[in-house]
Amino acid sequence: MNILYLIVRFYVRTGLHLFYKKIHVKGLDNIPKNGAVLFVANHQNAMMDPILIGTENPRTLYFLARASAFKNKIGAKLLNAINAIAIYRVRDGVNSKKLNEVVFDKCSKLLDKNKSILIFPEGSHSELRKIRSLRAGFTRITFDYLNKNPNKEFHIIPIGMNYSNTKDYAREVAIVYGKPILASQFYDKNDVKKSIGLIINEVTKSLKEVTVHINNEESYNEILNSISEKEFLTPEITNLKIQNIVLKKDSKVKNLKKKSKNLFYYLLILNSIFPFLIWRWLQPKVKQKEFISTAKFSLGLTVFPLTYFIQTLLVNQFFGNLYALVYVVFCFVIVLLSTKTR
Repeated sequence: MNILYLIVRFYVRTGLHLFYKKIHVKGLDNIPKNGAVLFVANHQNAMMDPILIGTENPRTLYFLARASAFKNKIGAKLLNAINAIAIYRVRDGVNSKKLNEVVFDKCSKLLDKNKSILIFPEGSHSELRKIRSLRAGFTRITFDYLNKNPNKEFHIIPIGMNYSNTKDYAREVAIVYGKPILASQFYDKNDVKKSIGLIINEVTKSLKEVTVHINNEESYNEILNSISEKEFLTPEITNLKIQNIVLKKDSKVKNLKKKSKNLFYYLLILNSIFPFLIWRWLQPKVKQKEFISTAKFSLGLTVFPLTYFIQTLLVNQFFGNLYALVYVVFCFVIVLLSTKTR
């Protein structure tokens, strides 16, 4: 585990706990401590999904991210620092099949070294509260490993990403690690096509158990609006409610309620005018809703600390070291209280 990875991981993890009111992590005992592991997760919230999983997982993770995310040089360096691997899609306008052969080969070598890989088999992000059809890419990684290591156990761990609200600051998220799936039970090298179908079905079933899953397309909005934000954090309970729900025409919309802002939030705004102005300018430019939280968090990791640093220098210049130190503590406390008391 390299030093840069540890530094970035610590910094990002600290930022996440200041951005979210609470991060619930369930099922850590389902993660094997040793050996190659493939983690598969639903994909609701753009880059927040891999960042949260990567920082709330005892294993050092390598994860597959779409190649377009690497176009920005600074962004590419950050992604490389947290072990991201670019994977290509046809829409990226490149020879995706040829380039992805290199990606699969890299994944195979990592697993041979007993590393862990994270993949989002839905293939794209969506704020829909459901498990969408899975792509077969993860089966390629799985079967390549089993072909080379027929006598080794290889586990697939499903991960449910459950957000009380995917877009707003100071909300909650539940990361649920499901029971390990022993991949060899679903693999027959003499009938790979059948094996692909079997393992996709098993992983789909497991993901539906660790994620709030609304499968009824006709009544999707009615069911969605009958679930409170808190209920999104408990998929094992909420999925039972969904199965037995009785829809009424006058269903009250619960999950769209805005949380009231308190004194600490207004103090945060007062102390962070410049970053909030940048967000007002940036918000209309975020075209995909799934990237709103990612954009907010990115500002939280960069512009907010930079603003506080500059303001601390000014306080030190005019009032001295002691006041500058008090101001630094004030900044941290205000951010913490604003997040945790909403």
